[in-house]
Amino acid sequence: MHDVIVVGAGPAGSQTAASLAQRGYTVLVLEEHPQIGVPTNCSGLIGAEAFERFDLPRDSVIRGFNSATFFSPKGGSATVGADRVMAYVVRRCEFDQTMAQRALACGASYLLRVRCVGLEQHKDHVTVTAVQRGPEDGEARMTFRARSVVLATGIRYGLLRGLGLKRPSAFLQAAQAEASMEGVDGVEVYLGRDVAPGSFAWAIPAGPVARVGVCNGAGAVEHLRRFLQHPSIASRLRQPVTQIKRKAIPIANICRSFRDRILLVGDAAGQVKVTTGGGISYGILCGDIAAATLDRAFRLGDLSERILGEYERRWRQEIGVELRVGSFFRRVGGTLSDEQIDRLIRAYHDSDLPELVRRCADFERHRKFILALCRSNIFFQLVWNYFRRRSLS
Repeated sequence: MHDVIVVGAGPAGSQTAASLAQRGYTVLVLEEHPQIGVPTNCSGLIGAEAFERFDLPRDSVIRGFNSATFFSPKGGSATVGADRVMAYVVRRCEFDQTMAQRALACGASYLLRVRCVGLEQHKDHVTVTAVQRGPEDGEARMTFRARSVVLATGIRYGLLRGLGLKRPSAFLQAAQAEASMEGVDGVEVYLGRDVAPGSFAWAIPAGPVARVGVCNGAGAVEHLRRFLQHPSIASRLRQPVTQIKRKAIPIANICRSFRDRILLVGDAAGQVKVTTGGGISYGILCGDIAAATLDRAFRLGDLSERILGEYERRWRQEIGVELRVGSFFRRVGGTLSDEQIDRLIRAYHDSDLPELVRRCADFERHRKFILALCRSNIFFQLVWNYFRRRSLS
């Protein structure tokens, strides 16, 4: 019997496995796909804070960024920058694989092509039922036992029903393509109703290609197709885009991320930045908290909800306010008209916003900047006064 079985070999799962294996526990990671990191659909942007805090492997890093340029619906732009590298773009498949290699080096074991189909909680262990696919599509049923299980299953929520847990209540859709483009020298963010209603689109240089995508509430693929025809994008494409990938992103965390002997981490628990939909850093952070919580529970000899509830208290203490403020800002930002967005971006360099960015900007933690922005003169004039006039009319 293993001490811990981790279901899912993404960054959150591998971080959890590495942290537990370093502490001397026997850890088995079950991954349903035949290759770690495949398939993937991700911008690949990870905050510098995560690399520094968790000493993440840097082999997959393509380059760092200290700025991003925001484009308004009417063609205005504002470059928002810092005096240090804020984020890195990585080759996501390679990043996932190096995270797994680190966990293996710490003593964790991995089994690929194994899909977990059921969990059964017992007094002193959890039984994991799984199906292993052979190289020629044959299947074999397997059973594992562990003292505890960590679910790092991403947006696959089938196992939650058997635990009496509900999946996150709100999702975004994201669509992305890798394009051969000219002149993408930094992170580009596009706003406006025609581009991505209530959200944003992006172009990010990633080595020989640019990652071009759209994130919004519905119809992301169709919005991306239209975005690829946007003059600022279409004029720089060297060749037509032939493949578009899409995925769902949870933007509401689940009500409860623990059960007796079971914890949920990453997208499985809805631990995602509500403002941008990025989840890698938060998943790694919460994976580390999960490992620390299980370590304490093992030493106490008690893996009940009473002890494992400390996991949820700790991760909510770390990022709970970030998620709530991000949700508020997404709702406010989603109501802005193209005219308001355009005026805000055009006014950027003639306002107190550059100083506010210098003082408050953080790639992973947006709460401080959002609250300062909402109190700024320019935001008050362009947004709050608009809402006040509309409520009085």
